[in-house]
Amino acid sequence: MDIKDVLRLTSPALFIPELKATDKNGVLEEMVAVLLADRKLTNKDTVLTMLAHREEMGSTAVGPGVAFPHGRSLATEDLIIVVARSAAGVDFDSIDGEPTHLFFMLIAPPQDSGNQYIRSLAVLTEKLQNEGTRTALREAADYEAFSGALTEE
Repeated sequence: MDIKDVLRLTSPALFIPELKATDKNGVLEEMVAVLLADRKLTNKDTVLTMLAHREEMGSTAVGPGVAFPHGRSLATEDLIIVVARSAAGVDFDSIDGEPTHLFFMLIAPPQDSGNQYIRSLAVLTEKLQNEGTRTALREAADYEAFSGALTEE
């Protein structure tokens, strides 16, 4: 699996160029709302509860400026990724104590053939180690530029 495979799991409809939320719970709610609108899921509370439980185990904001809220839920039949940005940054309890600007929410079904969920998380984590990539993602004008920044070497 590579970054192009991961990008097939998201879309312009699942991209929030600028979050309105200013706190962790607000970010999760805003991202789940986009997921639900696109997939027409009705169990928003189940997904939010799952994400909140995951965050209680330890923040998914791994720094620098990046968070990967994630989990498994019967609310989806397929792995799906919602992407969001915050220019100002949000306190997401990052391990480095800094604001989080880039969010990649991965929601996977309990039965995930080929471990796409874990593999996608690994690909994104590796890709976002590069400071230049993070900067390009924060500055991208739209989804096309955002996904282009991820696929650049």
